[in-house]
Amino acid sequence: MRSGVGNRGNALLILAVCFFGSALMRAGDVVAALPDRQAAGGAPGVPAAEAARHPPEQPGAGTLAAELLQRRADLTEREAKLDERAQMLEIIEARLRERLAELESAQRKLAATAVVVDDAASKDVRHLAAMYEQMKPKNAGHIFDAMDPTFAAGFLGQMNAPAAALILANMNAEKAYSVSLMLAGRNVDHQ
Repeated sequence: MRSGVGNRGNALLILAVCFFGSALMRAGDVVAALPDRQAAGGAPGVPAAEAARHPPEQPGAGTLAAELLQRRADLTEREAKLDERAQMLEIIEARLRERLAELESAQRKLAATAVVVDDAASKDVRHLAAMYEQMKPKNAGHIFDAMDPTFAAGFLGQMNAPAAALILANMNAEKAYSVSLMLAGRNVDHQ
């Protein structure tokens, strides 16, 4: 007889667990339906007509609205600052474009001036070379001895070969050798 009582007790316990689980599932369905009813204007267990006359009070709704308004004001202020910065950047960009145009113009003028100066310098060197060609080779040799070898080689390179040879022959041997090496090096570089 005791085993029969034990089986009944187990069966009752199983039934109680089933009923309790069923109740929990129904309660979950009711809780899940709460947001839908509130969105539709009703509250659980309150008829729709009653809910329309007395909307439900939500705790913290005023605080949430105030926070949203503050957030909106902050975003508006930030947007205004960003717009101001964008305008400043546009102004700076325009100034930079102007400066770049001025620099490019100055660079073109400088390049044109450099061409004029180079032409004038070349013309002066050719003129001086022609003058040295007309000098007596002995006098020109003394002048070329006093010159820097690179400078002397530049003049001799502009002269005709017989005049340059006579000037080299009248120069100090060491200096003539240095100038000759520079002249030969120029020809090697241009080949």
